[in-house]
Amino acid sequence: MIILSILLGMLLIPLVIALALSLGGVVIAMVIGAFMLIMVMVIKALILPWFEKRDKTRLDENHILLLAQRQEVRLDRYNTINGMNPYVIDCYYRDETTGREFVFTSEPFLQDPSPYLGGVTLGIFVNAEDYSNYYVDTSKLDIPGRVRF
Repeated sequence: MIILSILLGMLLIPLVIALALSLGGVVIAMVIGAFMLIMVMVIKALILPWFEKRDKTRLDENHILLLAQRQEVRLDRYNTINGMNPYVIDCYYRDETTGREFVFTSEPFLQDPSPYLGGVTLGIFVNAEDYSNYYVDTSKLDIPGRVRF
């Protein structure tokens, strides 16, 4: 959702500026471009954190703790941070009642977290009704290079 809104903003700004330039004014294009840039910044700074806080509040109110049965570290090739692909920890959990296996992905790390996992079992806080709302608790790991969004 966040990436989609940022991409949409990045696509709309040049289109609106090109339209304003074709209608006849550099000043109009600059004013519209500045307005749209401010709107994108407001959305990123105020509105998106509100949604994240709301999701975290919902998770805090109605959560259960699962323990990862298996953990794997992988390089996240879909995202880049400062031109580098970050590492993530995939935690696997199999629900004994339904037999379904779930994969929960941690926040990204700039450094390989494999040496820090040792014998640590990570906890996963999940919403009891919606397992897609989760948080992998990596606070036990003393990993440098954590990425905060």
